[in-house]
Amino acid sequence: MRLSKTASEVLNKRPEAPQNPADALAHIIEVYAEVPDDRIMIEATTNVYGPGVRTGLTMGDLRSLARLSDWNRE
Repeated sequence: MRLSKTASEVLNKRPEAPQNPADALAHIIEVYAEVPDDRIMIEATTNVYGPGVRTGLTMGDLRSLARLSDWNRE
């Protein structure tokens, strides 16, 4: 999987490593900004529910969770 941002771009915007789960999620979304919503980022199973069926969290799922996290911080 290709990163959307170079290491120097990430370091310029975020000089500190993520310190909590919400920051880590924001960091992942930023680094992989160009990844489409349907791409599985965290795979839980493959072929358990049938041939070719994969379960897990997609990039769209992670973006949705980040929006919920932002809403909960306000």
